[in-house]
Amino acid sequence: MIYLVSIAVAFFCIYVVKLLLRAEPEPLNGRYAVPGRFYTLKKVLVLCLYHYRLLRVKNPANSERQKMGLGSRKADIRVENRVAGGGGGLGKSSRSSVEEMECVQKLVKDPNAIDSVYFMGFTQTDKTFFIVRVCRKPNDLCEMWVLLRVDGVGCFQHPIHPDTICSLDNKNSWSGGGLKLECLEPHRRWRIFFNGLLRKGPYRDTWMEEEGELLHVRMSFIWTSFSTVFDFDTDIHPSAIAQSIAKEKWSLKFLENLRTYNEQQTHYEQWGQCIGEIEIEGYERKELLLRGVRDHSYGIRNWADMHRYILILAHFENGLSVNLIALSISATTTNMKIGFVMFPNGKKAGIDWSDISLADMADDGVIADLYRISFTADNQLFNLQVSIDRSASAIMYGGLSWESQIHECVANYRLNLTVRGWGIAEFHYRNESGRQARDSVPAKRFQEPVVPAGSRLVLSFSSEACRCPAVVGGKGAQLAQLTEMQKCFRMQFFVPIGFCVTTAALEYQMEMNTSLQQAVAELNDVACTRKNGNLCELCKRCVELFKITKLAPEIESAICDQLAELKLLGTEERLAVRSSAVGEDAEDSSAAGQLSTELGLKGFDQVCDAVRKCWASLYTFQAVQYRRQRGQPVPSNMGVVIQQMVAAQTAGVLFTCHPVTRHSGRMIINANYGLGESVVSGLAEPDTITLSCSLKGQCHILKKEVGTKQQQIRQAGEGGVMVKNTLVSDASECCMTEDMILRLGQVAFQVQKMYRTPRDIEWAVKDTCIYLLQARPITTFNSMSEFELIHEFDSPLATDYEWMTTSNIGEMMPGAVSPLTMSTFVRAVEYAIQEFSIKAGGIPCFSPYNHKFLGICCSHLFMNLMSINSNMEQNNIITRKKMNDFELLGRVLNELSLHDVALIYGKSPLWKRVINAIRYLQYMLTAGSRVNILMKKMKAYQIQPASNAQEFYFNIDRQLSDYFEAWCTSISKSSSSGMWNAVLVSVLSGGKTKWTSELLADVAILYSTCSDVVSADIPVSIEGITEAIRAQGKSADFLKLDAETAISWLLSRESGEAGLKFQNFLQKHGFRCLREAELCEKSWKSDPKKLLPAIQATLQSTNSGVEKPTLSPGEAIGSLKSNITWIRKIILRLVLPKASKAVANRELLKAEAIRMHDVFKTAYWKLAKLMVQEGYLPDEDLLFFLTHSEIGQILQQRSATMISRAQHRRKLLGKQMDLQFKEISISKPQPIDQYRSGTNRTKIILKGMTVSQGIVKGTARVVKTIQEAVCIQQGDILITASTDIGWSPYFPLLRGLITEIGGLLSHGAVVAREYGMPCIVSCRNATSLLQSGDTVVLNGTKGTVQKIEEN
Repeated sequence: MIYLVSIAVAFFCIYVVKLLLRAEPEPLNGRYAVPGRFYTLKKVLVLCLYHYRLLRVKNPANSERQKMGLGSRKADIRVENRVAGGGGGLGKSSRSSVEEMECVQKLVKDPNAIDSVYFMGFTQTDKTFFIVRVCRKPNDLCEMWVLLRVDGVGCFQHPIHPDTICSLDNKNSWSGGGLKLECLEPHRRWRIFFNGLLRKGPYRDTWMEEEGELLHVRMSFIWTSFSTVFDFDTDIHPSAIAQSIAKEKWSLKFLENLRTYNEQQTHYEQWGQCIGEIEIEGYERKELLLRGVRDHSYGIRNWADMHRYILILAHFENGLSVNLIALSISATTTNMKIGFVMFPNGKKAGIDWSDISLADMADDGVIADLYRISFTADNQLFNLQVSIDRSASAIMYGGLSWESQIHECVANYRLNLTVRGWGIAEFHYRNESGRQARDSVPAKRFQEPVVPAGSRLVLSFSSEACRCPAVVGGKGAQLAQLTEMQKCFRMQFFVPIGFCVTTAALEYQMEMNTSLQQAVAELNDVACTRKNGNLCELCKRCVELFKITKLAPEIESAICDQLAELKLLGTEERLAVRSSAVGEDAEDSSAAGQLSTELGLKGFDQVCDAVRKCWASLYTFQAVQYRRQRGQPVPSNMGVVIQQMVAAQTAGVLFTCHPVTRHSGRMIINANYGLGESVVSGLAEPDTITLSCSLKGQCHILKKEVGTKQQQIRQAGEGGVMVKNTLVSDASECCMTEDMILRLGQVAFQVQKMYRTPRDIEWAVKDTCIYLLQARPITTFNSMSEFELIHEFDSPLATDYEWMTTSNIGEMMPGAVSPLTMSTFVRAVEYAIQEFSIKAGGIPCFSPYNHKFLGICCSHLFMNLMSINSNMEQNNIITRKKMNDFELLGRVLNELSLHDVALIYGKSPLWKRVINAIRYLQYMLTAGSRVNILMKKMKAYQIQPASNAQEFYFNIDRQLSDYFEAWCTSISKSSSSGMWNAVLVSVLSGGKTKWTSELLADVAILYSTCSDVVSADIPVSIEGITEAIRAQGKSADFLKLDAETAISWLLSRESGEAGLKFQNFLQKHGFRCLREAELCEKSWKSDPKKLLPAIQATLQSTNSGVEKPTLSPGEAIGSLKSNITWIRKIILRLVLPKASKAVANRELLKAEAIRMHDVFKTAYWKLAKLMVQEGYLPDEDLLFFLTHSEIGQILQQRSATMISRAQHRRKLLGKQMDLQFKEISISKPQPIDQYRSGTNRTKIILKGMTVSQGIVKGTARVVKTIQEAVCIQQGDILITASTDIGWSPYFPLLRGLITEIGGLLSHGAVVAREYGMPCIVSCRNATSLLQSGDTVVLNGTKGTVQKIEEN
């Protein structure tokens, strides 16, 4: 032994001496390190240290909840103040949860701090692509990219390019320059939204002042992941890291730089699919499906440290995705080569070697047209051909001083010479020439002050505290903000002087009057269904009580003193008193027209009366319903604006972007003589002026449409206001001069720039002065379109070669499913099938955030036949595709071969197929123990109760893993049944591959011997109930009963034997129902009335319950028509009982999974009730149109936007339910166009004005007066002369709106846009030509309503 050690030491010494004598090689091109003398030793040392670090590090991705895709427990999530530092790397994750990774990061205190999100997407059918990026930086700046090419239209880029620096729109989001990137669900779904002007033409490589041809572009995509996450902190191949570090010359400074750089930045990527739409000015709207990558990087990135990199991003037609980077960082690794490959089966593999060379690939700055690169990953060699598309190669500059020059080159790829791919080749260089464009100074932005709660009862507009919405309400805060802005704009506009009665004043008024407190408390109890009562009457009582309750002396005194201080008590002074509720005129809620405004007031007494009226309007039925429908608390707070009134000669409203098309380069002005109330209320048809506005604020008049302006509103001499007829000569002319129009446009541009969001501005003109009276955000600017909402949960496909089917899953869950069901049931079943597939050898690992086996399109469910068949004989010697096809489809799908499946999902060698078979058998054999655990658990299983909605939600979330496990147990038992079925058919067929109808008939005979099948007991039990009713002589009476009475009788003692059988049925099968996996479908036990049609139909039937003859296994085998040998008969006698029991167990375990499902279904309904009682939801049913994670967000944030989105989803469910799909689709399923069937015949087409887009088909409801509105039913399309605030409670029922008069700013138009429903106005004679009950198609996009007749 000593002899061997001595020899080893000697060889080692010789090796070391040899290395010492060897000369150090020079870096390539003098910069890129190459392996040196001690390369091998250093590489081994780095590998050892890396693996030692892995042993010490515990990453969160391996927890059970993470594997299930449930993320962290919602009660444990705290992401608000997470600093965007690194802290990870070399095997250690920088974040403990996916929620922390995906949130907006708080920037560290470093000038090079970043928080960057990048997306790119390509179509595989043409040359369309997009590339977008927002990189948040300090000082309210960001780097922003928008590159777009649409096939047949051209190339587009943001007008600031090739510069990338612009102002950040919102510190709490990735948004800038009209681009907004929003995380909808961590690692699953994002939204990409752009609305603005893009420059059309070839991409510029130098900066110019000239903007070029600008077109309005609106694009919105839902990005959904089809790959797992590759985290560069934890997933880089150890060999690639070791090679990169070992090449360098080591020193203490190098090692310190390496440690520092490693901890500074986190970077991870994921591949997915984008589905959405693009609207380009002058071109048809396009619906697109693209595939691409997203990247999230945060920490510190100093472009000055980055010498060069080459980045290859490619996705291939077989579903494979590749990221390959060659990177040179001066202070650390000068020749690093890292990357990864994502396989279609969910596996990710780090690249461990590549011949990509920074020295050989465009090191001189000249990028060639063609490159060839090789790399290895997962023990496979890949050869890549890169073809640069010169027509779509942009240059971008990064950093404030343009330290970085990036060539973003679109490329076409070939993998191993045969597989086509699409993507990006990105070349980065240090830019030594410096910034060419003007210095980017962040546009001054108005910041709402952070003001501590105070006790002041009034605040003037000039007070800093008055600029805070929480102190004075939304409208008052905006007026104070505008007052501050007018100083910055050198008095280009004025804000009439005034002050606000604060929210503290209302709180004090209520504190001094217990009757007000009691009235509001009772109103709240009834509104939230905690108490029965007439909500409308309670609102009226509450309003009257506020009006008659005298103001507290302290409040009166404060108002009087402020009026005197501002000199607003003069005899000639007219005042406006306006409500200013907290939450009003915010970005997610406007409450337009809901609250009181009093005009033309004179004197202290009238002002005090008006303040009381404003407070009272907070509790009108319309205002209460508005807050309830948005999940906001009914008890609310309000400030009141008291302001000098401008005796306007002209007034109106200005939208800084087009309210219908959302064109950001178009301003719309509505104007009339006199006060703006005539425009806002829709009293008169105003002038409509359209302005074009450049990015630099240059305005031009495009169009002036002179309205009739028959009436105007003026101040009355004795106080108040009056309606006055306009002279014909004045009405025929535009009420504004061109100079005033352009001045107003300039002012509006500056205001929008300060707020950085589009604005709805109320203005007035007196003499030559412009007065601004309000500047609320346009609430619908970023709202999701109908197309997005229909497709927002569509599951992505990594390749167009996937085969999707509605069979099997469509029988269990026909039609569309709710978002809550998709986020729980669908994911649980997906996880269960993934677990089964891992055991069978179909996939190598869990893909917790991807749909591999279940697909969703337009909320309909599908099964992926390609991934299901990856479990078959090419990867497992037991399973058979033919049997799988038969079980899923009822036939063998010969069109899809195993060869096709292997091309995408791969094929295992024989030894691995044997191992997979052993693991699969073990999985099925251990299913019994899981079954026993589940059966025992279900005897008394329930969700832990709680006293409030949030705590109960946390309990549901905590126990969701039990729900997932129940479906895993059911699926494991189903696989056992499938195996016995395969054995049975194999024995019966004698191993023949061709299955005849005779063979299948014999299989049916054999399975007719099955007994104790749970699902078969249901119709038998129903028959038993009806037989008992007949026996009691109650048939005729029972058939006459309504549902409520019939069920009450069955549940009462008077029902006798029939009642006992019915109650036993509910006890045994009450957890089931039609579409039982749908969470919003109440079970029979929760809603027994669902059973009544079946009972009555059975009772009316003349067939008496004749028992079917049952066959014993021996009789069944003896009656077979197939010619089988006596040996196979003996085997059948042994196998048949096992197969029959497997079928019974399969149904039993499915029933137990459904029983578990019903526990959670009941819990969600209980949660819905709690959330309604606590004011989070307007009604219980709405809960099911939120995902599980969205419910948690609403409980934490009370998001009106999410509530509104859920209401839009609910309205679309009926439309989605009507969609039909082919049984089998190759690639993404497409709905069958039922309108082409010729069943509809056009009768009447009316034309109106589009004010809210969308297309709906429904029943017309013609209502000429508000008194007739009680006849409106859910889903109607309302047709009326006009609407005002009194119609608001009926809007949640509507699918669309048509009015005979109105304009862009009429009540119906404003509310319809907020609800996202199609609406046309100015549709003449609609109430006379159309009738209630007509079937109509309202096309809010084209501005038409069409009466159709359905044959």
